[in-house]
Amino acid sequence: MEHRPRHLFGAAFTLAASVLFCGPTACLDRPVVPIKPSSGGITITKIRVTRVDKVDLLFVVDNSLSMADKQGELGKRMPELISKLTDDTPDPKTGKPANAADIHVGVITSSLGSHGSSACAPSLTNKANDDRGHLLPRAGEGGGTGWVVSTPTAAPTSSPCPGPVEASALTWVFDPARDPAAKFKGKDGGLTLQTATSCVVQSADQVGCGYEETWEAMYHFLIDPAPYAKAEVKCTFGVSGDACGNNDIVVEGKDEDLLAQRAAFLRPDSLVAVIILSDENDFSLRPAGKNWLPWAYGAGAMQRGWEACDGVPDDLEPDSSGELTAKGCFSCFQDNKNANCTKAWAKDKLNNDPDGRNMRGFHQVQRFGFNFLWSRDRYVNGFKNATVPGSDGKLATNPLFSGGFRDSSLILVAGIVGVPKVLVQDGDGATAKPKTLTSADWEKIISPDLAKRDAHMVESIAPRTGVPRFAGDRTIDPVNGGDRDVPDGDDLQYACISPRVAGASGASDCESLGTDAAKKNPLCDSSTKQSYYKAYPGLRHLRMIERLGASGFVASICNETFSPAVQGIVDKLRAALNNQCIRQILPQDEATGNVGCNIVEVFKEGTFAGKSCETLTGAGAGTGYCTPGSTPCRKDGDANFPPVDKAAAALQLNLKITVVGTDGTGKVEDVQAKVDADGNIIAEGSDGRKHLVCEHRQLAGGRVDAAVTKSCLEDPAFKLTSGGGFCYSTVPAVVGECTKQGAASTIRFLGDSEPKNGSEVFTVCVK
Repeated sequence: MEHRPRHLFGAAFTLAASVLFCGPTACLDRPVVPIKPSSGGITITKIRVTRVDKVDLLFVVDNSLSMADKQGELGKRMPELISKLTDDTPDPKTGKPANAADIHVGVITSSLGSHGSSACAPSLTNKANDDRGHLLPRAGEGGGTGWVVSTPTAAPTSSPCPGPVEASALTWVFDPARDPAAKFKGKDGGLTLQTATSCVVQSADQVGCGYEETWEAMYHFLIDPAPYAKAEVKCTFGVSGDACGNNDIVVEGKDEDLLAQRAAFLRPDSLVAVIILSDENDFSLRPAGKNWLPWAYGAGAMQRGWEACDGVPDDLEPDSSGELTAKGCFSCFQDNKNANCTKAWAKDKLNNDPDGRNMRGFHQVQRFGFNFLWSRDRYVNGFKNATVPGSDGKLATNPLFSGGFRDSSLILVAGIVGVPKVLVQDGDGATAKPKTLTSADWEKIISPDLAKRDAHMVESIAPRTGVPRFAGDRTIDPVNGGDRDVPDGDDLQYACISPRVAGASGASDCESLGTDAAKKNPLCDSSTKQSYYKAYPGLRHLRMIERLGASGFVASICNETFSPAVQGIVDKLRAALNNQCIRQILPQDEATGNVGCNIVEVFKEGTFAGKSCETLTGAGAGTGYCTPGSTPCRKDGDANFPPVDKAAAALQLNLKITVVGTDGTGKVEDVQAKVDADGNIIAEGSDGRKHLVCEHRQLAGGRVDAAVTKSCLEDPAFKLTSGGGFCYSTVPAVVGECTKQGAASTIRFLGDSEPKNGSEVFTVCVK
């Protein structure tokens, strides 16, 4: 059916139901913000189409024992990631670079100490037990070799590490004039960034705390508005014993050094990517009360939970005990009147639970009747909410959203964690492809119903039903080699295993097994040769990422190469750097390709102060932009888009724009556009700042040459040689990879009119 537009600034359309559409490359999901119709029946909708060219990459690396293999492999793949982000080769479809122009890289570890116990207390010989969420490398560390690739598809070769940049972000810009203070600049600087990133990732080492606080380290560095300087137990003079008896954890001070590092790393208008690397579950301790207990008490000394705790699903990990007591689950620390409180831990340790100290993060609710960890809500909210709690107990602006220029759609969280690769990828080796995980896929990975979960993802000391028993031949199970006996009851069954790099260090999993090591553990060829490494079910990582939806990405750490993981992350990042998916569809005139809807852009305050829309592109007329209602977007004699008086055009623009308060918090408010004294149309919020409002020219409907219209609508490789504008296409070749996400259409912005980083874009339509 042919849709004929009604007039709005001289054009209009009938609003359709919202569906997904996106640009010509794979893309992150981009929500729109629906806005109620203003006077005159106009509906204005904010859309996310701005190209982002800044990327802030934060790596959170598990630095506990057994991680050296994985750190080495991730370090070796860093050149692949960095080279693909810094490559300036134009995209064949858009003619524009698909790269970032400005990159910051930070690396932190999972070690935050043990908050008053001696389990992970830092020492003069091992400061890595508490890296405090600070950036690597650590003071005094440096040297060694990293990796580099000459082109994005070349194999990595070794390269000397550049001079250490202690406890600071690695920064790179393509154009040196953009940021003269950046450590690395231009193409050559991009090569140095590859090596520097690989070196810093590898510097994490494997001598950190065995209670991996992966998510809390991330929150501490990236999100906490008031990160503590110390979270320890205050000891009374003369009192001895681990964690000083009955005293509570006390959170003190503010870590100003960390805040300075965060300020140098995190920009308000960048795409933020958090990449987790860990082979164990997350054990992010909540530093409050006597939560030091599991880290401090000796083996067999923990109090059990009541009998009812056994039936609590393993995905329930609340911040407070209310949800547990409602289920009849109490800790014997709180109330010892239950029969379970006199039940001893296993004396026969073989495949049983003797309350080993290595298991203190495992099934805390079911075993102890209490959750000593932060709930996952803390981290989900940290990636979504404008205000979050700080370590000082006060709600404050979330640093991720300070300034109002970033929303949760500009955040990617990736986990390379303990999950069988068959559950998260198609194929094997370097050419494997990440799966688009469905709800059915997620059930196999994290379902609280163990009957629905893949047996390899069930946390258990004893061998599990559904997994073959290892008897000296690891080929019995291609995922984890088969479940083994755990003689001391102080370890879990593996989620998966993978071949180690030849000559890799650290054979601790085999040394204690003696001459029969190869018969006892699928990792071992002998007591001195560990040919495979392992990972445990990373359930807290995976459940967190699943809740983030399209902003999350999962890969298996049990891969001989992390190339598939890196490529999946690159695809997600490139999608956000270029064209984005949007939840809206526009009715289109089938004869002309015209969309009866205007697109206006509201620029960040001060971006083009004193300039008009028509002169944004420099000398001469920028034919991609116009003052709303004016030429060159309009054309005399065009019944659909004739020129309109500026005041009349401004009156129709009631826009929800982001204004920034005195505290730096961004908030959205309704702003009526107006004609300023200089003749430009502006939106001026309650903060008094003026935002220039411009209209985009449509490359369809008779305002440009018919050949241009046809090429924009149908040719994915088409690019404008001068000027700019947009068109709306439903041609699959133009829509591209987003068709895999259910998209049927796209808005293409070409040439000079590509929306700018930090601006806000709206469709303006008649209801």
